[in-house]
Amino acid sequence: MSEGRGAVRSRWTRRVPGSAVLLFFFLSAALWLACVLSYQFGQPEFVVALLALSAFFPLAWLGIGLRTHPVWALQIRAEPASVAGAVVEAVSAGHPTLASRSDVGRGGLFRGCDPILRIEEPRCFIGIYRSPLDSLTTVLLLPRSRDRAALDRFRSTIETRVVPSR
Repeated sequence: MSEGRGAVRSRWTRRVPGSAVLLFFFLSAALWLACVLSYQFGQPEFVVALLALSAFFPLAWLGIGLRTHPVWALQIRAEPASVAGAVVEAVSAGHPTLASRSDVGRGGLFRGCDPILRIEEPRCFIGIYRSPLDSLTTVLLLPRSRDRAALDRFRSTIETRVVPSR
């Protein structure tokens, strides 16, 4: 796509980790299986309770998980080295240090990211990922702080430094 009139400006978007979706499907399947087994053993009161539980619990679990553990992504058409340099410059006040995937706790989320940075203020992890399929570089942000205002300011600081102005 040309950088002209139809180009879309890069913005932070919320992403859903694959583990949350897999957990949703696993919970749904387990509750439905328990419902079927309860029916087979002639326990109609458990069938009704499990049906009600399977209708709402996995969805509520997914919603709460996504609300309490958001994952943010910023996609840019640039080289990973320049993006990483701009991110380190933007977050220099937060005392960035290199981290490994095992430090994050969700190693799968940052698979393929190089580098992964631990930021102290506001507490979060940032990973730089270059897709092998296209020319997009993705900045992943996994917050560990509950201060939404500080995280919003932090994301806007990174965005203004990393995204080229048009």
